[in-house]
Amino acid sequence: MPDHLAVTVPLSRVREIRIHLNSPRRSLAAVKKATGADYILNGTLYNMRTGAVNCHLKADGRVIARPAYTVQGYAWDRGADIAMRALPAETENYIACTPLIVGGKKLDKLTYDPGQGGRRGRSAISLKGDRIALYCTRDGGTMARTPERLRDDLAAAGWDSAVMLDGGGSSQCDFDGKRITSARKVQHLILVYLKKEDGLEPEGEKPMVEINAYSKKKDGGRKLSGNFTVKEFACKDGSDAVLVAPRLVMVLQSIRSHFGKAVTVNSGYRTPQYNEKVGGAAQSQHCYGTAADISVKGVSVAAVAAYAREIMPDWGGVGLYSTFTHIDVREEKADWKG
Repeated sequence: MPDHLAVTVPLSRVREIRIHLNSPRRSLAAVKKATGADYILNGTLYNMRTGAVNCHLKADGRVIARPAYTVQGYAWDRGADIAMRALPAETENYIACTPLIVGGKKLDKLTYDPGQGGRRGRSAISLKGDRIALYCTRDGGTMARTPERLRDDLAAAGWDSAVMLDGGGSSQCDFDGKRITSARKVQHLILVYLKKEDGLEPEGEKPMVEINAYSKKKDGGRKLSGNFTVKEFACKDGSDAVLVAPRLVMVLQSIRSHFGKAVTVNSGYRTPQYNEKVGGAAQSQHCYGTAADISVKGVSVAAVAAYAREIMPDWGGVGLYSTFTHIDVREEKADWKG
């Protein structure tokens, strides 16, 4: 079982987001089988003895919990309209727990129950522009985090807003068949359904880009493929968090195997601050962990670009520069010369 799973989904692909009240209590696998949701993530805090929910929660127009305070959380009617708002709200659905990032700025002081402290498995929901992110780490795993560390990781990834959900033994998810499981049968879960046509991907859509998060200090030497390690994708500003899309590694490994020569990652993941410092695009793919500027020893940038386009015939970004080739794994196709 993985220690960490994260996925980002364009809101244009979201058909519905639901709060599933897990009564009678069922396992994650049973909920998946019963609902058919594409993505499942545990919800907010609840009393394990009574089942009472502690934080703001509303499902299909029914208020489940409305504490006597206002807090920033996520609210929506159908799903693609999800946004961070002050809760309670008049929308059909909302959920809150511990806000981490609001309006693009991480909160200096976090407010959470003492039981949520320490280094634990974590779950979170985030937004950036027109994308939603779901995040989950296994309790006791290498990617366990304090709330503050989780905030810093998500802020480094450039997310506009983020809310920490329940964690510890409740942290669990199923992201299109990839799972972090727990023996705990939680009170409710977040279900995300994607747009489909007769069970197939909508025409013109590409698979969404999964993004994994690592620690350079702890995971730097970890192999992501036969020839690439985590530290090769680390931001040049020395920060610890490293975001890498497995699909990007797959493309780079294919390039390495095809040419049979070393591939140097000149620039991989960038924090938003470093990206701005080096003059990167405002929403650079580097900030998502989905891009790398590479050079292949003894191979021209044009040859590298041409082969990359063979691998990605109708998706991904390929940019030609004087000394390197930019490769990214965005869902749409983009070509340019720098």
